[in-house]
Parts: sequence; structure tokens; C-alpha cells
Amino acid sequence: MNAQIIRTITQLLVVVLFVGVGGNELHSQTSKKKSKKSKSSITQSPTPQPTLEETKVGENTEKPDPNVKPSPLGTTPFVFPEYEEFTLPDGMHVFVVENHQLPTVTFTLLIRAGDIYDPQGKEGVASMMGDMMSKGTAKHSAAQIAEILDGVGATLGVETSGEAMTISGSALKKHTDLLFSMLGEQITSPLFDETEIEKLRKQYIASVANQKSRSNEVAQSLSRKVIYGFDNHLARIQSETSINNIKKSDISGFFNLVIKPNNASIAIVGDVTVKEAKALLSKHLNKWEKGDIPAPPNPEMHTERQGVYFVSRPGAVQSTIVVCSPAPSRKDEKFIALDMTSTYLGGGFGSVLFSTLREKYSYTYSPFAYLTQGIRYNRFALGSEVRSSVTDSTISVILRELKKLDEEGPDEEILKRSIAFRVGRYKLSLERASTIASYLQNGWFIGMPMDDVEREVERMEAVSYGDVAEVVRKYLGMFDLRIVVVGNPAIRSTLERFGPVYDYTLDLQPAVAEEYQPVQMSVEDIVRGYQQALGGEAVVNAVQSVVMNGKAVMSMQGRDMAGSVVRKWKSPNKDYINIDLSVMQQMQSTNGLQAWVSLNGGTAGEADAEETKRIILEARLFPALSWQADGYKTSVKGKKGDFIVVEAMAPIGKKDLYFFNSTTMLLSKTEKEEQTPGGSVTVIEKFDNYVDVAGVKFPTTVVTQNPIYTLSYTWDVQVNLPLTDQDFVPHEAR
Repeated sequence: MNAQIIRTITQLLVVVLFVGVGGNELHSQTSKKKSKKSKSSITQSPTPQPTLEETKVGENTEKPDPNVKPSPLGTTPFVFPEYEEFTLPDGMHVFVVENHQLPTVTFTLLIRAGDIYDPQGKEGVASMMGDMMSKGTAKHSAAQIAEILDGVGATLGVETSGEAMTISGSALKKHTDLLFSMLGEQITSPLFDETEIEKLRKQYIASVANQKSRSNEVAQSLSRKVIYGFDNHLARIQSETSINNIKKSDISGFFNLVIKPNNASIAIVGDVTVKEAKALLSKHLNKWEKGDIPAPPNPEMHTERQGVYFVSRPGAVQSTIVVCSPAPSRKDEKFIALDMTSTYLGGGFGSVLFSTLREKYSYTYSPFAYLTQGIRYNRFALGSEVRSSVTDSTISVILRELKKLDEEGPDEEILKRSIAFRVGRYKLSLERASTIASYLQNGWFIGMPMDDVEREVERMEAVSYGDVAEVVRKYLGMFDLRIVVVGNPAIRSTLERFGPVYDYTLDLQPAVAEEYQPVQMSVEDIVRGYQQALGGEAVVNAVQSVVMNGKAVMSMQGRDMAGSVVRKWKSPNKDYINIDLSVMQQMQSTNGLQAWVSLNGGTAGEADAEETKRIILEARLFPALSWQADGYKTSVKGKKGDFIVVEAMAPIGKKDLYFFNSTTMLLSKTEKEEQTPGGSVTVIEKFDNYVDVAGVKFPTTVVTQNPIYTLSYTWDVQVNLPLTDQDFVPHEAR
């Protein structure tokens, strides 16, 4: 099929899919106390209407009828819980959330010191530094620290993630001095003992190996690389090599660089007052000195090309699927709507993917959809773990539901339920004071005004049908999606219909491609062999015209569109192609001098100069036979598998690969990079079922695959029928 048809169909699809259907007291610098009834905290809810029972208070009423469903209770205004925030002279931001119901105190120390700061080739420094802070201080050994904490039932631990490090602790109120004393030691005088580092190194190496055994870990790690870029700081992963590269000086240097109070926020929660909290910090963290903080790495996001990113796990009986796309910063005004879309699609029972993948098709028990919560940019992901035999079917369902959401908008009842679910879950979570502190710290971390944090319920409830439709169109369109699959190698071929398949190892490195084997053939030899396989020079040259009528089926995001296709060709480069798929039609033609294109039955318009050159150049019955005459630069890549591969550089700058069957010498496949409105895509065209027509072999089955759709043709071929030059000029141009 002529490559130009791919570009114009893609442009048409863009029109159809994207436009059409559809914190001045002691120790503090600033202080802020939040009222229990701050106006900005109250969700604007309609005045609740009295129920039938309420209107009859004081009246003689009969007993309720058990057969009548009671009226719902009226809504109540939401008020964000009370808290206090202030900043200490050393720069540390403090939140205090009082809860005197239980005699316990917890804290969370949030530091901008995550994996994103790891030096290249030493991934794991941040995590190891965090763990080593509890492995001995200037006053206590690791064993002594553990014994002291265990002796009073206190906990103190560290967790490192992509952009932050969190130190959390809890204890009974009477042991808070002890707890904060141990915290003070760990953040001011850790030893980083060599022996403890080596013990920890062994644990990390074992963890790296263990992660490779978990398909979901592999798939999520690969999806980060695909969306953010393989060398992006947010996508790098630990390896045995990177862990072995880490020295004591790396750990201590990292600690001295980022563990500063002016780089941190602490939330103290529980049976504690603001006065007590300030006293604890003043007493136990007074030796923690502020300093210069390095700017965090801020690499640009470089999303990889469209296609399927596949990791082979021999013997696997399940596949892990992640369909993902780039997403905006947590501070973006559209973030909440996109986050709500993730709940709509896969946020538990009642969501779209639960209704389809789980309930309707029984492909999986627990599909998912989520949006990451990063400062810079994010990743929208949805998918599931399914049995191998339904891997491609599951992907089709996911893509179909995304397309349906784009074309038709969200189901209003499901969206209403999703919003209610999220709001209800959020309100319930605020029953825990530690969760309140978490929300506040997250707001501080990403630079969100506290007023916006307090208004989270209002902001969620304000998400509308139109908001969801807008973010779906902007972030979840066909050009935005990438597919990651970890599974049995036997399923690889079933993934090809979703676009080019790129193979990766469990270490998330490109699988070693099969090497080209040298062949003792020149390009001229290959072309002659191809021509002979077609029927011979004389017979091929005798074909002066061809009329091809066929059936066309486009498979896109789980749906098929059937129609017809007609091609007329006349030597040497007059060409006419018309595809009718009912919902879309497209025609292009050239008389060898000019070229025209029309969409959806509209008036044929003359192509611009650049496209005209392209259309005329590609208007060949068997393009490889005209390489020399048309000025192509060609070279033999070698033999790979069953194919001899030739690279052909067109005079217009396109570089394509041609795969000739090494036994029959017939053309079996081409791989071409085509430019579309969404960027460059790889187009694979396969030729099969060669049939002899008047002594010449024509492929009667042609399948074109790209990341957006698969287009299949079955041809009926007639040769040397009478055609005139007027057959290649649209009526409007005659």
C-alpha cells in the first residue's frame, strides 16, 4: 500500500478522534493557625431539604413503613481539620495536628532527598544513606538503637522514593523525649560504618534480584522509562552494578549535601501541643544546621516512540500490562480532573475497567488505573495482570474504552459515583490525624498553597463532565499512549497489531538484536532476484496497467471498521487509491506531474510541492525495481533470520528497510518511518499470499501496522485493462 495513504489516514483520524465526536512566638519566624470554620474550608453544598420525617417532628406520626425506602440524610458542610504551621529559624517548616484521644505522638520528617538526586551510575545512594542513618550514630550502635526503641515500643524508620525521603516515628507520649532524641542523633551524627554498609549492600543486591522476579515491578519500572525517557532521573533504577559502585564517601557526601532543616518539613501529630512540639524540636534538633541546598535535577521528559515495549519471561502463565501516557505536574490546573479520570477508569468496583475486564470478560481480578503525584510531570497508567491467552484481548478492551471515553465522553452516572467515592474516601481518611499531616506536607512539598489543600473536597466535587472529556482528549489520545507488557515470549506475535514491538531484558536494557549476517549479494543482485521471483523482466515490464479491487479492514483500539479499497495504476507512475471505511473515506491520485488528495468525499485538493514529490515517487507498482532510476541510495544490511535486508534512502530523505525472503526472494515486509501530526511513527507493511496474474506474482494480502491502527487488504488483481490519463485526474481538476 502506498505510504502516503498512511499519513493522510492518520491525519484524518486526528480530525475524527480529537476534533469531532464528541505557617511570633519563641523559636518561630511565622505562625498560622487555621480556624475550625474557615470560610475557604467549607464546601459549597446546596441547602439540604428536610426529609419527610423532619417535617413531622412534634406531630403524631405512624410507625415507618418497612416497605418504603427512607429518604437520604441531608448533606453537612465539610471543614478541614484544625492544624498549625510555622517555620523555625533554621528553615524547617512545621505542622502540628493535635489529637488528644490517645496518649501517643507520631511525626513525619519529609526531606527533598529522593532517588532523583542519585549520581549517574550510583543509583541507590539516597536509599542506602537513609537506611544507614539508623545503623549507628556517634553515641549508639545499630544494635543499641534497636534495643532502645524496642524497649519502649517506639518505632523509627526511613523510606526513600523518587523525589523525597521520609523519616517517620511514633511512641507513647511519655517516651517522646526519647524518640526525638534518637531522631536528633540520626540526622546530625550518623556514623556510616563500613561494616554496616557492606551488610546493607548485600541486602540491596538481593532486593534487586527479587524485583526482577516480580512482573509488576518490572513493568512499572519500564513504563517510567518509556514515558519519562530511559536516562531520566525519575526513571533510573538500581542494579547490582550501581549498588557495588557506591562507596562510603558517596553516602556521607550525599548526607552532607541534602539533609538540612531548610530542606525539610516535619509534621508532629497526636497528644501534643504546639508549645510541646516547639520544645521537642528546640531540645533535640538544635544541633541540626541549615545550609545551601542544591537545586534538584529537572530533566526534560522525553517519551519514547509509540509501540509495544515487551519484556520476555519464559514460563510465565500471566502477562502484566501497563498502558501509559505522559501527564502534567501535580500543580497543573487540569491535574484533579485527570486524577478523577483514573478513578473513573480503574478506581475499584463500579469503575469502567472493573465492569469490563473483570465482570464482563473475566480476564482479571483487579484491573487498575492511577495517576502519579510528581512535582514536575507524571505518568497516567492503567492495566492489569491477566492470563497469557487473553493478553491481546485485554489490551484491545483497554484501548476501546479509552477511545469510547474520548468519542462519547464519560458516563455521567459512573462519573458521579467516582467523584462521590473519592470525596467520601478523602473525608474518611481525615479521621486519622497522621493523614491530615500527610496532606499538609504533600502540599508544602509540591508548593501548593495551603488554602488549596484545605479546599481539596471542593476541588474534587467541582470536576465536571466537560473537564474529564477535555483531559482525556488532551492526555489520553491515540498518539499519547504507550504499551508495556511483561509476559511469556509466546505472546509476542499477538502484540504486533498494536504497533512495533521493542524487546527488553529483565534489566530493562534493549534485548540484543539478532546480528545481520553477511551475504554475498549486491543490491543489484537482490533486485534482479526479486524481479525474477515476480516473473521475470520481460513479463513484469509487459504490465502497463493494473486495477486492484479489495476489501479493507481497519482495526483500531479494539474496534474493526470494514470497507473497500480500489487502486488503479498505469506505467510508469500514475496512481489512484480510494479507501472507503464508511465512517471515513480518503482518496489520493497522481498523473505523474501533479497530485491530489480528498477526505471524506470532499473536493479533491492539490497536494503541496513536498507532498506531490512524495506521492509521485511512491507511485510505483514494485518500488524496488525503480530504485536506481528514482535516485535512491541503497545498501545491503545483511541477512537476519529468513530475510535479506536492504536499506533504501529516498531522494526526499526517507530511509526505509526492505525485507526480502531469502528463499523465494519475494518482498515480505517493509519498515518505514512516517511523519504524522503526533510525531514520527514506525509503519510496518507485510506482503503475503502471492498469486500469479498474467505471469506476474502479486501479493493479494497486505497488512499495514503502526501504533495507531492495523489496516488489512485482500486484493483481486487485473492487469492491462484499458486506462486513460483522465482516470488519474479528479473531476474537479479536469
